[in-house]
Amino acid sequence: MRKRLFSVLLTVVCTVAVLFVHMPAPEAKALLFTPNSTVQSEAAILMNLDVGEVVYEKNADRKEFPASLSQIMTAVVVLENCPDLASVRITAKDEMFKALNDEEHQADLRRAGIEAGDTLTAEDLMYAMMLTSSCEADYMLSEHFGGSIDGFVAMMNLKAEELGMENTRFTTAGQLYSPRQMTTARDLMKLLAYAMTLPRFETIACADTYTASGAAAAGKAETWTWTHSNLMVDTGSEYYCNGVRGIKTGNSEDGGRCIACKASRNGSNYLLICLKAPLKDLEGNNKFYHLEDAANILDWAFLHLSFQEILTETSTLGSITIENAKGKTNVVTLRPVKGYSCIWCDSISVESITKVADWPKTMEAPVYVGSKLGTITLKYSGETLAVVDVVAYNTVERSFWEYNLDNIPGFFTSKYLKSAFVLAIVFSVLYIAACIFFAFRYHEDRKRRAAARAGYYKNKK
Repeated sequence: MRKRLFSVLLTVVCTVAVLFVHMPAPEAKALLFTPNSTVQSEAAILMNLDVGEVVYEKNADRKEFPASLSQIMTAVVVLENCPDLASVRITAKDEMFKALNDEEHQADLRRAGIEAGDTLTAEDLMYAMMLTSSCEADYMLSEHFGGSIDGFVAMMNLKAEELGMENTRFTTAGQLYSPRQMTTARDLMKLLAYAMTLPRFETIACADTYTASGAAAAGKAETWTWTHSNLMVDTGSEYYCNGVRGIKTGNSEDGGRCIACKASRNGSNYLLICLKAPLKDLEGNNKFYHLEDAANILDWAFLHLSFQEILTETSTLGSITIENAKGKTNVVTLRPVKGYSCIWCDSISVESITKVADWPKTMEAPVYVGSKLGTITLKYSGETLAVVDVVAYNTVERSFWEYNLDNIPGFFTSKYLKSAFVLAIVFSVLYIAACIFFAFRYHEDRKRRAAARAGYYKNKK
């Protein structure tokens, strides 16, 4: 029993040791900046899509009700389980409308003019859901691909786990209300960034308008022509914002006003999520604070954020004196192994970034070009932006004569010479002792032989 317990404990200790050894080094934290306007939304997050870096966040880890932004996950699950949306036809059932009509929060539901018995393709339903937040389309897709609403919810949660959405829990689909359905702006950004990599997602989510394939045949050409609910893409709207593309909006009594959108200008691309903006102003009038927040954040980003080269690959960072160098050159020049660029705000001087050098003042020859000699750490406001290896830009050979002459004085004071003297003395003492011992034995042997001969002659007489 003791042997088994010892074996288990030893296994645990070894496992922990291995994990500790292989634990990844801490990465540099993302550099965050703050817009020059008040953000009314309770939570928000902005990511530069070109490099995948978050550049602004507000309460990004606070749990909020996602409203119909949860339909982004519905779209992801459907796209991953249906390679040909146009070939799948789904018919609206009476049971669905009973469930939707029994929903307590009727004001939160958005309808797309779909009635019992109507048949649409999965592609039609995806556009209806993403452009108008259609509860009918959401319900029909969820029930068809999940087998049931509960089955589809399980698929949503499985995908959330795969994406590392640690603070997200889906408890309902089909745009039915559940107070336990919560997520965060950061988790939704993980979901949205992943969704953008899926074929067709951006095409559907960013369409300005769409008419269902069977609209004319069903006599619903006008009813089944859907326009994106994001007013920021409407050039005739007071909320129009240059470069913005739709993706998803959401409104609910508990979740406030929400938006997830993409924006592009001058070669820069951003993803933005705002959660729980107030529904009304102080006078009780409807107010689209989520759209105002989105426009202000994006305008600020495009105007003030840009890529800045903080460290160039050709930068000369300093030098190291090389001892026992061959020839006249006894200095090696230092350069970074690579440059470093990041998104920077023009209201902050790049000079505020400190460069912390970590390399020796002197080194022994030889030193070869490209050899790592140290690091340089880039810091801003105490936060580490990057740690870059520093390498030799030139080669310095070792001088044979200078190296050996330089080491002669050290030879007489080295521990090796002292050890040699001690060993020599020990062996000398042992040799002398051995000589005395064998000389004594030789002398005794001669005496014994002489005595033996004397006794022999005496007896013979």
